[in-house]
Amino acid sequence: MTVMEDVNLQKGHRERLRRRFLEGSNDALTDEALLELLLTYAIPQKDVRPLSKHLINSFGSFNAVLSANLQDLCKVDGIKEYSAILINLANIIRKNYPLASSVLRNIRQKPTLKEADSLPLYNQKDTKPKETKTRQRTGIFGKAILKEAIEMLPRLPETESLSEIRQFLIGNLHFSAEQTRKRNTSYITQRMFPNGIADKSLRLFARKYKGMPELRDVCFYRFCKAEPLMLDVISETIIPAIGAGKIKRQRISEYLIGRFPESKSIADCTKAVVDALSAGGIVRADRIHLFFSYREILPHAFAFVIHSEFPDPGMHNLFSLEQNRHILTMLWNPTRILPTLYELRNLELISRISEIDNVRQFTTKMRLEELVTRITS
Repeated sequence: MTVMEDVNLQKGHRERLRRRFLEGSNDALTDEALLELLLTYAIPQKDVRPLSKHLINSFGSFNAVLSANLQDLCKVDGIKEYSAILINLANIIRKNYPLASSVLRNIRQKPTLKEADSLPLYNQKDTKPKETKTRQRTGIFGKAILKEAIEMLPRLPETESLSEIRQFLIGNLHFSAEQTRKRNTSYITQRMFPNGIADKSLRLFARKYKGMPELRDVCFYRFCKAEPLMLDVISETIIPAIGAGKIKRQRISEYLIGRFPESKSIADCTKAVVDALSAGGIVRADRIHLFFSYREILPHAFAFVIHSEFPDPGMHNLFSLEQNRHILTMLWNPTRILPTLYELRNLELISRISEIDNVRQFTTKMRLEELVTRITS
């Protein structure tokens, strides 16, 4: 085959790939096909299907590829800076511009080109159609792997490279099958390092609090940030029963069935939720019941969480802290939040607390990385 024939063949394939995507064809919406389509806009006149497959195998998932940092992407043979920037740009768009990213989430409901011709037009001066609704991800997940994350984090190598972290986890997780280790590595990195960087804050904290409840609390917080279904499960099933101090496992299943009536993964998700709650120290579980109560607030774990939820130094409303869903999810004793803030002030980890008339505020003075450096040094 001549060079020109090869170019024409690739051009035809790319046109068909884009056409199938626009028509909402299922075979154009697989992870590999979506990544391949993205790469066609950065790599001209080359078959990028093998590269798409190699990227997903290397990083563990399509989501992990999008979340990878520029340095790790450029280490992959065939990925140059232009391609890495495009992948990073796609990741930024999906995180920061929900309307744009909803296109990918809703593409299976997208009308075909023929159907689109018959749809009513809207005023082009409007920034978005009035009837447009963003469909949220379901949040169903089948594995927790939180216990393993808590055990492995203190052992991670000294690097911000997720590629190196992944290789370490694949080589050291206790599961016998390599594919299982790869899959569970993806769970751990996506939940503990959702921004695509093995951030120094969590790694330092993990080494300092290895085997201690502070690390368990911080890892559970990160888990819930990555899996927002946990917030709903706790607020709908556990917090309402805090007085009784227990619920049946079946209550979790019932909630999930009501939330996702057509899902076939309820049993797996129920087990994963209970595993995460147990590993995070939120509940004690037996075969039938989950037992729980409000928990002690550990000052350094509390400091980590509030500096994550309120990342910019400055004055913050105390009510917004007390009603923060992630704070509530930790089942920390609500009567101890204010005393713990005063303890952090006495430790010089926050600046001040103001309680004047109806104005209740606290003031932070550093970002998360500086905080963790201080409490771990």
